[in-house]
Order: sequence, then structure tokens, then C-alpha cells
Amino acid sequence: MAKILIVEDDKSLQEVYSDTLKAEGYEIDTADDGEIALQKMQQGGWDLVLLDIILPKINGIDIMERLKSQPPLPNPNKCVVFLTNLDKSEEIDKGLQLANGYLIKSQITPGDLVQEVSFYLSSAPANPQES
Repeated sequence: MAKILIVEDDKSLQEVYSDTLKAEGYEIDTADDGEIALQKMQQGGWDLVLLDIILPKINGIDIMERLKSQPPLPNPNKCVVFLTNLDKSEEIDKGLQLANGYLIKSQITPGDLVQEVSFYLSSAPANPQES
């Protein structure tokens, strides 16, 4: 089953996402700040990363910019999807460019989350960090 990294600083949302996706059989790991997320993403190998835009220490947009400025990972992350509760903003526009247009609103229902994750896993580019 797919390996998913959930990067969300809101513990209740992180728990809902994690429990929902574990129940579907996905292998889940979590990070609740940008520094931990960057370290885990630099290790690579994630089939999907759900990455909050607004995070403590390093925000999601800065994480993606740092990853894209580095040499390609030997075991790349296959798909990065931004999570946000922000309305239309400059941050969302930039995030959409960095994550190949992939975005999920944070207040998604568990059923819709499963559908979105399945969609992104089936349509992920080979390596979004090189796009």
C-alpha cells in the first residue's frame, strides 16, 4: 500500500487524516512543523505528501522551494498536495505552481479525503520536485 506523509500542525486535523487513511490501509507518518517535514521529505520515497501551507518554523511553500532548488532525490517523493484553509491568495497561487496544481481544502470530509488521495495517487507525476 502507498506511503503517505501528513504534514499538518493542527493535531485534530492530523489525527482525522491519519486515522481515516490508516483505515484504508495506507502506511502513514506525520510531521507537525516545517523542519521535521523538510527532513522527512528530503529522505524521499513518499507516494504522497499532504503538506499544509501554513506551518511553524518553515511553511509549506518554502519547503517545496528548498526541495526544488536541491539536486533530485535518489528516491523521489511521487506526489505533493498542499493542504490549506486559506481563501484565494498569493500563497495558494504559489503553492499550486509548486505542487503541479494539487490542492485540498483542509476542512474536507473523511470520505472526500479518501477519494482525493486515491485520485492524486493514481495521477501523480513521476517527480513533482523536478517540475
